[in-house]
Amino acid sequence: MTNLSRERRNGVVLSYCSIAIRNVAALLLIPFIINHLGVSDYGIYSLVSALAGYLIVLEFGLANTTIRFLSVYKANNDKVKEAEFISSIITIYGALALFVGGIGLIVWYKLPDIFSYSLSAAEITLLESAFLVLLVNVVITLMSNSLTGIISSYQRFRFQKTTEILVFIARCISVVMCLESGFGVLTIVIIDTVTNLLHSVIRFIYIRRNIDIHFQAKLADKATLKEIFVYASFIALNVIVNQINWRVDNLIIGTLTNSKTLGIFNIGSQLIFSFIAFASAISNIFTPKIVQMVKQDVAPTVLMAQLGTIGRYQMMVLGYIFVIFAVFGELFIHLFVGAEFSEAFLVALIPMVPFIFVLAQSSTNAVLQALNKHKVRSLLLLATALANVVISIILVKKLGMIGAVWGTAIALVVGELLLVNIYLYRVVGLNMLNFYQQLLRYSMPVILISMPLAFALANYLSATWLGLILGCFFTGLIYLVLSYFLSLMVPERKAIKRLIFSW
Repeated sequence: MTNLSRERRNGVVLSYCSIAIRNVAALLLIPFIINHLGVSDYGIYSLVSALAGYLIVLEFGLANTTIRFLSVYKANNDKVKEAEFISSIITIYGALALFVGGIGLIVWYKLPDIFSYSLSAAEITLLESAFLVLLVNVVITLMSNSLTGIISSYQRFRFQKTTEILVFIARCISVVMCLESGFGVLTIVIIDTVTNLLHSVIRFIYIRRNIDIHFQAKLADKATLKEIFVYASFIALNVIVNQINWRVDNLIIGTLTNSKTLGIFNIGSQLIFSFIAFASAISNIFTPKIVQMVKQDVAPTVLMAQLGTIGRYQMMVLGYIFVIFAVFGELFIHLFVGAEFSEAFLVALIPMVPFIFVLAQSSTNAVLQALNKHKVRSLLLLATALANVVISIILVKKLGMIGAVWGTAIALVVGELLLVNIYLYRVVGLNMLNFYQQLLRYSMPVILISMPLAFALANYLSATWLGLILGCFFTGLIYLVLSYFLSLMVPERKAIKRLIFSW
């Protein structure tokens, strides 16, 4: 097994370890935070996080751009272009940090006017203070995104994922200690900012000591800079779409309802983000490889086989999570944060259905980016995301926060599963019909068989943490056996056996 294969394998394993740690930490930490802050202050924390997320849009997709261009230069072994690109990206990020800081100060000044009808004077004061701290966090994130791109493009996944885990654990311990000492929301956002700065410093030191890459005070030529900006601008549209679909809902609910409803909605949103992370753990690791495969002009059948394998593995993981959440999710939320958050179950469950398929095909995005054909996809998704805003506002007024969830689910189906797949099939030439035939043939039977069995099992379990754990465990055994015999092809079964015995 090559070093890169080991890095990807270890990267996937560590990614799932990171997800497991984050979910266990959330299981313990979110109820702890809510108990110490109260539902309303937790709603303020989720709101200020969403507002900070809007500013990240102004990053214009340069983190993804860094991975794409460095992967290409590495495939071509072009050290000169690589050094020029790094210098250009650092300069661009510096300018962006100043720009975002200015925009953030304008937003901060307008916060009282925006939320005067939904938040109290004390809540607005807290929001303003927390937002200023998170604005610093956003600037740090912008300046360090190029570091993440460098490490990913060189496929140093063990270091990347290990440091993410350690920094996250340090953050959680710090939050618990400070809340136990009587501190509040402002302290949490200060901790988030300090740990982000620490992580950035660690990544910079690692790159300087362990990666053969050079920083030099020379920008790329005009043609390359133009290519960077054009490419990044359409990647930025994808970021904007994600912010519209997931962050604007917070803003709509925050202005049309109240902080308590926003806190409930945020619990459901966090569950969806965890769901997305399980798929991203695989697709993000393979993005540099897919970019290099496209640039090396591998045969279409070989490329589709790789995409199909990634999609099938993602579907296996997501299918299990969907089954256990559909069956045990409501019990989990009641045990996790209390019955008053029961509506968070539908907030998470409704978009999970289209998301299973959207995330299973997420590796096709790397193909589009490698071919520089991601522009049309970005425009299609932007149109559906804007429609999502209009639909969500109308439905929130009629249905409350569940209306925003339905707006997002509709946007996912129309944009990602209908329009984008037509584009991938007709214009790009990816055989998405065969992709979905294979996906449905090998993955859906497992979900359709295991779900009723899990519902039957749930009738014999107590509504306690022990009952929940046993339900997830036995459902997992059923799902694992079905997946091995129904979802995996013969070569994949052999690959898993080799993986187990070579570990």
